[in-house]
Amino acid sequence: MTNEQYLVVSYFIVGLLSFGFALATYLWLRHSFIAVTQAVGGKLSMILRRLFFIGIIFPALVGFFSVSFRSCSKQTFAQIIADRSYLLAKNQEQLSSSLSHVVIALLLWGLIILGAFIINKNPENR
Repeated sequence: MTNEQYLVVSYFIVGLLSFGFALATYLWLRHSFIAVTQAVGGKLSMILRRLFFIGIIFPALVGFFSVSFRSCSKQTFAQIIADRSYLLAKNQEQLSSSLSHVVIALLLWGLIILGAFIINKNPENR
């Protein structure tokens, strides 16, 4: 397999892995998230439940697409595909960035749920 073919194949495999990890995270936490949002109640819980899927998958894809194969030392396509170890390092960076974005998204979802509980606790909003 040439480095050019490796670039194309590995790009799609890492993209699918990023999507797969995000999907697995969503499926693993979905039931717990639904139970927590039911405690919030009202329209807010329905909105949060519908946004949870997008709020996990989208950050993973943003993290994946945020990694550029260009760098200070590698500007052209020929320079990029010349070194397979560089391609492997970029694939690892893509996966790492994707997973980091999912972790940050989960932290933000935790803060959103906390905010929803605080809003719901206020007697003026009932």
